[in-house]
Amino acid sequence: MISAQKEKLNSFFQGSMRYVVPFFQRPYVWDTENWDNLWESILETYNFYQQNKNKEHFIGTLIIKQIPAKKINESNFDLIDGQQRITSISLLLKAIELSINIDSEFPELKSQLQNLLTFKDAKGNLHHRIEHNRIDKPYFEDIISIEIKGDNNGFDIEEYISNKSDNLIVNAFQYFLKRTKEFTNEELSELKDIILYKVPVISMLLAHDDDEQEIFDTINSLGVKLTTSELLKNYIFKEKELQCLYDKYWFDVFEADEEIREFWNTDKTSGRVYRTNAEILLYIFLIIETQKDIRLEKLFKEYKVWLKSKNLSEKEEFLGNLKEYADIYFNFPSNSEINEISFLEYEKRFFHIIENLSITTVYPLIMFIYKNIKDNNERRKILSLLESYLVRRNISKFTTKNYNNLFLSILQKLIKKEDNISYLDYLKQIIAEFEEITNKFPDNSELEYAFNNSILSNQNAREILFIISLRQINTGYNDIDKLSLKSYSTEHIMPKKWEENWKNKEFTDEEKWQRNFKLKTLGNLTITTGKLNSKLKNSSWNNKKETLKKFSSLPITISYIDIQEWNEIEIEKRADDLYKLSKEIWKEI
Repeated sequence: MISAQKEKLNSFFQGSMRYVVPFFQRPYVWDTENWDNLWESILETYNFYQQNKNKEHFIGTLIIKQIPAKKINESNFDLIDGQQRITSISLLLKAIELSINIDSEFPELKSQLQNLLTFKDAKGNLHHRIEHNRIDKPYFEDIISIEIKGDNNGFDIEEYISNKSDNLIVNAFQYFLKRTKEFTNEELSELKDIILYKVPVISMLLAHDDDEQEIFDTINSLGVKLTTSELLKNYIFKEKELQCLYDKYWFDVFEADEEIREFWNTDKTSGRVYRTNAEILLYIFLIIETQKDIRLEKLFKEYKVWLKSKNLSEKEEFLGNLKEYADIYFNFPSNSEINEISFLEYEKRFFHIIENLSITTVYPLIMFIYKNIKDNNERRKILSLLESYLVRRNISKFTTKNYNNLFLSILQKLIKKEDNISYLDYLKQIIAEFEEITNKFPDNSELEYAFNNSILSNQNAREILFIISLRQINTGYNDIDKLSLKSYSTEHIMPKKWEENWKNKEFTDEEKWQRNFKLKTLGNLTITTGKLNSKLKNSSWNNKKETLKKFSSLPITISYIDIQEWNEIEIEKRADDLYKLSKEIWKEI
């Protein structure tokens, strides 16, 4: 490190100093909350100045690294950390410039601001002070290049902004422009000086041979949120020999357009926490490649260890394989695609089930299956087998605590499969050999017992009853064969507070216990299109039947509303009906 010291922002906007955002860094991600904080801090400092009070506002750290000069007068730096701050400051300075009325006593103010954001070399070529990576580069340079002559000369800034409003850099510029356009020229001049001289940073200048990867790791450990994919991208593409592969193996896969970037940055549940799709993909990939359990919270460190001994050719192979897995993951049914489904859409149904039963640890096994089995018929049968396995275990309340190791062990066996047996037959063989509660496939007797005795969470019960309902309306005669789980909630046919209106006799303590137990089992649960209010759900059976007719047209409910008395016997009969349907949906191995 060459230096680390407090610096005024003015020192970063001088001469021919130029800052390059490495192409593998994250794009601009600040939003309204960040802009609010920056603007309010600067405004507070400005107000202190107006009161003749001396005040500064420190805005963080800028870390830059020298780029070897190709020309004597060249001063280029990699912007290692702080690009969000310096970009926002630049957009604010541009907003100040465009808010100036040039017919005033400040004839040089506009050109002063322009010279902060751009500069010319000896040949007269114009350069931007900050060169963004490819995602943000056109938006940032378009804004910095806006030049208004005379009294705006008919240039419609709002129209310009509205045509590019899907980008955060444009939105940031609009945010600051709305605030600066109300200032007078004198106030704008003062605001510019406040930014340049009263908003310092800690500047860290790295030498050419300093390892910026260590800086990234340190920043991340200190709490500045850098995602695993950002850290990995920086780590892999710091090698100059691999940078030519960036477009093909990273940009096109993860960053090519707004839709793709949004998908990979979207959070998804992984166990009890939320992770981005990109992080889940990287987690899945490394499990398959290493065939060992990976700690998700230490994922980047796991990658560093794994990649450390690989040569350039092997790292290129890694990027190619990651691209292939990313294409598969991107095309998995998800979100709106599995919002409304029919029973016969087997692939969507499978992903619907593992998402709503929160069985995400199966993803490495699923990814391996999709990559290695191209025959759609065999793949469909494998998904059907796994669906039966997972749902039967869920209904039977068999433990899920060992699922990461369970699916890893299955994956390891499939990877070593001999050529003389199909993946489907081998998977059946593997599962059939399981005998412990941690891994066994529940048989029909265990499934039947579960329908009468398992007490599932509302979320899991809703999913099971939803799939059974899809099966019931899959007759070929129904007008509707698709349903959306979001439309339904879990309800107890006999309410938990049954003693209010369902007590037709005196119950012993044992009978009360039995009833309180039975009403929580699947035979007494259904799904309705609206949550019944407490008065309706606890009303007598005769009244509640009418309510259930109103809120459900599904056979899983209406087939039972004409029963004269709803009690433990009827609950067990319905449980048996549901069991018979379920064993046809989720067949024995």
